[in-house]
Amino acid sequence: MRSVRRRGAAQLEDLLAKHREAITAKYRVRNGDQLVKMVDAVGLCFAFTAAEGLSIPACFDHLSTSSEHRKWEWMWGWKDELAEEKRIYYGPVLARKPTFVSMRLLPVMYATFGRAGEPDDHLEDVRAGRISDIGRRIIEYLRAEPPGGSQTRRMRADLGITSKDGRGQYDKALDEVQRLMYVARVKAVGEGREEYNYTYDLFVRRYPEVLKAAEPIASADARATVLARALELAGGLTEKQAAKLFDWGDAPLERTVERLRSAKALVRREQGREAILVLPQYADVA
Repeated sequence: MRSVRRRGAAQLEDLLAKHREAITAKYRVRNGDQLVKMVDAVGLCFAFTAAEGLSIPACFDHLSTSSEHRKWEWMWGWKDELAEEKRIYYGPVLARKPTFVSMRLLPVMYATFGRAGEPDDHLEDVRAGRISDIGRRIIEYLRAEPPGGSQTRRMRADLGITSKDGRGQYDKALDEVQRLMYVARVKAVGEGREEYNYTYDLFVRRYPEVLKAAEPIASADARATVLARALELAGGLTEKQAAKLFDWGDAPLERTVERLRSAKALVRREQGREAILVLPQYADVA
């Protein structure tokens, strides 16, 4: 029986690998317009390489070059230019790694947090420990700034963060508040290593149109849409992988899985010590 299960698991993984390869082969990118077209089609993807063990599309796998130098050169410019133009969204959304989200899907991603966009929304996340004290200070600093945001070096200096450890904590906090969509990049500024830095603003000020589009979307509906899309891209994800991707917490993830299972949008299969969530067409693999 154990050997049968192992063969079934291997067969399933082969099918899922082919599912993912078909997506990789479908999109080849050599310029910014082609990147926007791909992100619009897939909805969400890693901006550079994939997070370990997470089979969501990663842009480096779709670039039409074998040169690692050229991959970094292309993507480093596109991530700034296209996000500044609001053609795609860029931030540490999936598994806390750099991510692109299509502008069509962005209101749904924002709605997964279930917030109204009020000035004190962040305090609940502070109390729950999801935002550090530095993260709280970043949000409140930007709220006091004029629209358009602040360059990160100026913000860090104004917050009195000068030590090496402090800068590390600041960078981590900046990722926190971007992941939770309280803060968003506006643009890159400066030339060369010494001058290059980013301007940040509050997400609700940078993307008011996204906030408006997200208002009628219930958080449960949004999470179901996002998880279903991730499964369409990956073919299958373990529950642990889904938790790492979205960091919603155990209870919201369990409710989302059950909702999609009841709607026959996924099948939950036992595989070894953990469950895997697969698209229905892969449910009957022996």
